[in-house]
Parts: sequence; C-alpha cells; structure tokens
Amino acid sequence: MKKLLSAFITVSIITSSLGTLAASPSPAPTAQTAETSAPLNTTAPQSTPDTTAQASDTELNDDKTINSTVLPSASPSPAAAVPAHELSTEFKLDINVIKPKHIISNNAVVELYNENGELLGSRLRYIGWDTPSVSMVFDVPQYRMGEKFTLKLVSGLRSLKYYDTVIKEGESVEVQTYGYYNENKEYIQNNGCAMDANPYYDKELCIYIGGNLIQNVSPHARIVDDVAMAPVRAIGEAIGLKVRYDANYDSVVCSIGSDEVIFNANSAYTTILGQDTYAPHAAVYLDGSLFVPVRTLAEAFGSNLDVLDFGDHFDIVITESPMVWEYRSRTPVNRNGISSRTNYLVWVSKHEYKVRVYEGSQYHWELQKEFPCALGAWDTPTITGQFEYIERTRWDYPGYYVGPVLRFHNGYALHSTLLYYGGGEYDGRVGVNISHGCIRLHPQDINWIANTIPFRTRIYITE
Repeated sequence: MKKLLSAFITVSIITSSLGTLAASPSPAPTAQTAETSAPLNTTAPQSTPDTTAQASDTELNDDKTINSTVLPSASPSPAAAVPAHELSTEFKLDINVIKPKHIISNNAVVELYNENGELLGSRLRYIGWDTPSVSMVFDVPQYRMGEKFTLKLVSGLRSLKYYDTVIKEGESVEVQTYGYYNENKEYIQNNGCAMDANPYYDKELCIYIGGNLIQNVSPHARIVDDVAMAPVRAIGEAIGLKVRYDANYDSVVCSIGSDEVIFNANSAYTTILGQDTYAPHAAVYLDGSLFVPVRTLAEAFGSNLDVLDFGDHFDIVITESPMVWEYRSRTPVNRNGISSRTNYLVWVSKHEYKVRVYEGSQYHWELQKEFPCALGAWDTPTITGQFEYIERTRWDYPGYYVGPVLRFHNGYALHSTLLYYGGGEYDGRVGVNISHGCIRLHPQDINWIANTIPFRTRIYITE
C-alpha cells in the first residue's frame, strides 16, 4: 500500500453577476444531462453562517468535515517511478457562484470520489447572500497528473455546472487533472477544475399593471408553494384599490367604491365581492408584511393575468381593472386623478351650480355632502382651476356681512349668502350668477364645510 500524503481540495465561491462564468483551464468533461428547468421553491435548511470563510485550509478541513474518509490510491505505479513535478498532493475545485437576487441561505455539501468510486470525503460550507467566497479541503492519497476524480453535489445548491454539464442534487460529474509547460518552460500543474454554482433563491417576480412595471415593491414579491405572492398594500394600491387593515379581525380589505375583497391573515378563507371562498394560498406574514395571492386579488376586480417565465425571473402581466376604471369614470375628481394635501376635497361644478365635498384620497374620493351655490356674475366670473383653502375670515359691509369666508385664491372664496347683522339672509339667492366671483352658499351649508375641511384642502373648480 502506498503511503498516504496529505492532499486537499479547495472550493472557492466567488460572487458574480448573473451569467455563465469562465472556468479555469481544464479538459472538457463528457456531456451529461443539462439543466432545463429549476424548481420554483425549495425550503432551505436552517443553518448558522460559517464565520471561517477566510480560514486556512487546515481549519476548514477540521471544522467542516462530514464523514471524511481516506482510502488507498488506485494509481498503478509507485510514486518513485513518476517525475516529481507530475505528482501532487492537492486537488483544487474553484466554484463561481452565479448570484441572482434574493438568495436563500443554505449549506452546500459536496462529496469527492476516486476512479474506483470510493468515497474520499464529504464537506459542508455555508452560502448566503453576502458570502464572497468559501473553501473546502479534502485529504486524498498522492496522485499523478492525469488522474480522474468524481464530484457529487449532495445538497444545498440548485445545480453545479462544469462546462456544458449541469448536475443537480444527487448527481455527479467526472473531472480530470493535467499538467503543461508554460511559455517559460515551467511545468504547471492543473490539479483541479472550475465550476459555476446556482444557489437556491426566491425567483424574482416583475409585476406589470396596465403595461407599467411596478418598481420598488418592498418586501419583494415571491413564489410561495408555487403561488405568486405579493405584499397586499403594494399590489393593491398599484391596481388602484383602497387598502385598509382591520385590527379587529387581523384582516386586510381591498376596495374600490363599495366593492371589496377581504383577506384574513394566516388563512386561505377569503371574501370576494360578498362571496366567501378559498384562495389558492393562505395570506401569510413575510418580512413584516401580509402577502396575498396576486392572481386572486387581480382577478377579483376583473383584471386578466398572464405569467411569462424567463428562467431567472417571472413577468406577471396584469391588465387594468375594469371595475377601477368604471368607478373612476363616474366623477371627474377620480377620473382626473385630483389630489389634496388633506383627506378632503371640494369640487365646484359651475354648470351645475353645485359644491360637493369628498373624503378619501386621490382616485378614492367618496362623496360626503352636496350643496347648491351662486357664482360670479357674467362680467365678474368665478375662476376655474385647482387651489387650496388658505384662510378663514369674515367680510363686513354696510347693512350686511358674509361669513364664514373660506378664501382660496386672492379675493376668491367660498362664503355665505349675504346676511343681516341681526340674523336672517339679506340676499339668499343660489343657482344664479350674481357675485363678484366668489361662491355663495346658504349659512348652514358653508358652516358645515368650514367646520369639516382643514386648511390646505384642495378646491377644484370646473366649468
């Protein structure tokens, strides 16, 4: 039996961008089964990050050995008969990590076999999203350049790629060492090989709504148990829905007008437009946000959804919701996307002689009150456009006054009809063009508005 010398295999994982990385010079292996698809989901085993990523070979060999075994070499000739420069006590395996987004932390396990199929050792190394490189070290018998080894991916990676050969968990690939003389006539040992590693990761979802990419969704949308899931607030608001949390039931309500969908946390039980049903996956908390099935939410409001698989990511294409469009088309304040710095909006429709007060937010304004009004005379017309309520006051005149006065632009304001100082209306006409440009309302109506809307509320005036 030959004397066993200390030999080792070094596995280095180098973070790079997506794509196939060039391997170190090494003879091309016999082609094996190429990877044609990857599983959408794999639950990563729990692991504690290895803090010895930069440790010496000896430390790695001691700390991360699993059932390590050293067997006699199958080399047919004694070491003394082989030129010294062709002998090696090292076998180096360099692994470049193809780093996609959202890597799932995992423990990669690789086994090494000799040409006779005898196990030489097994090693484990932690791989996380921020792991720049790792090394594995095996103890093997002394061997001569040209000897073949077999590497088996046991677990922890989606795949390893050696030239055009891709192996998945449980599969093996044969590699061969060799030597050559460089331009300086120095003998170089290529006592190893290089591979690309594809780690486990959450496949990225790119969500498009109405042709527009929804960017900066946080936390990121992901595949959970083969179901596309996204944070409910982010996706709901992108569709155009109003999203609110109900603490009493630990549920989230997505609505447009009176139409609503209710998702219950940690349950697939879902209420869609008043009908109770079960979604394809329970609403679950991930990274502090409630995730819901994207298809369930989109189709509940009439949108169509297509999924396009691009290998490293999915494109989820959602059409605009007809229910959202119909709701917004009912009134100009929603159809035109009018916003306000407060939760209130005042719309003055001149051709209707109406003042309407809304509560809500952009695209989600709900009518609260509607009042008749008088407008500016034909030679002093009421201004049109978007303004903000900036001052509350009262204007006094000989014999009458107006108040409260809600000024929104220069001398333009919403205010009462003309009032006697002792009480009653001096001139209570509405539905006519009579003022110097201001908008007059009956006393009880302007008082309600003044007591309801805060400063900086949008005043939207149309013809």
